[in-house]
Amino acid sequence: MIKYMYRVVTFSIIALIGFVSYKNISDIYQDYYTEESSVVQSTDFDELVNYSAKRFDENSSSQAMYDDGIKTESVHMVIPSGEPIGIYVKTEGVMVIGTTSFEASDGRMISPCEGLFLAGDYITQVDGNSIEDKNSLIDIIINSQGKTLKLKVIRDGVEKVIRVAPHQNKDGVYLLGLWVKDDISGIGTLTFIDEDGFAALGHSINDNDTGTVFSISDGAIYDTNLVNIVKSEAGKPGRLEGMIDYSKENIMGRVEENCQYGINGYMTKNGVDEYGGGEWLPVGKKEEACIGDAYILSAISGEPVYYSIKITDIDISSSAGNKGLQIEVTDQRLLEMTNGIVQGMFMSYNGYNTRKTQ
Repeated sequence: MIKYMYRVVTFSIIALIGFVSYKNISDIYQDYYTEESSVVQSTDFDELVNYSAKRFDENSSSQAMYDDGIKTESVHMVIPSGEPIGIYVKTEGVMVIGTTSFEASDGRMISPCEGLFLAGDYITQVDGNSIEDKNSLIDIIINSQGKTLKLKVIRDGVEKVIRVAPHQNKDGVYLLGLWVKDDISGIGTLTFIDEDGFAALGHSINDNDTGTVFSISDGAIYDTNLVNIVKSEAGKPGRLEGMIDYSKENIMGRVEENCQYGINGYMTKNGVDEYGGGEWLPVGKKEEACIGDAYILSAISGEPVYYSIKITDIDISSSAGNKGLQIEVTDQRLLEMTNGIVQGMFMSYNGYNTRKTQ
């Protein structure tokens, strides 16, 4: 039994995230943007942004630093967090995971889309009609009567048109033989909030099936409750397990961007009230990092706690991206809870995988 494990991680990541997708989330998402849309939509959301700006006015993220009364330069001020959060993001259109074959009505095994689609393609339109989710795509295919469909696809940022005809399977249902998904959900860590919004994860949300960066159209972050921490073992990362309440009262912010450094977006009033009471600190430059003792902030114990670590290597080159620091966890409290740094993992109370073939 390993007494404890040192994990080499990106310093900005407090808990790595592992994502899985659940079918019931699609229905929740529709509620989020219809009956509960007043929480994050249009002018109501502008009011929330204005609230955030007023709330943080005296702690501006562009405060100037002074040395002997002489203004030097402005710095970015943030409130570090380390709080676990629930995350839900939706694709732009429907994401293709892969192609498959099925038994046709005449007994042959066929794969209508083989060689036409690549994993990571996004289907955004069919015959000129926008595709918002996988259910709308499935309905069009099932009701196509075998007519050739014109699909608008985005591949590596470039639009193209693919024409393909659905075929009946042995049960008489029209299919294309595509694996698709339209959302991802999971548990991660809120990195910081500032007067403009929030940042989380410290790394991009990647699709588990394709490994590609998930191209999002929208999403939200939620307050969450951890129910278990699975410790790391040799060659096997640990994980966070928790429950996410997707009610409107629990929406803490709106996700607007997914990039290599994580996700970011706006905070709601609930989010500001929940996470905005911490200490404002200046963001340091990467050139200021030093090998030696340091701290990370995490709330996996139920409250934010600074844990001791040791920075063992530094790479400030542009090629390092978000992997500029290597650390060892040295705080016995954190080692006893996790054996190091664990991945975040979503556990649904009534969900199952949404990846569908059609």
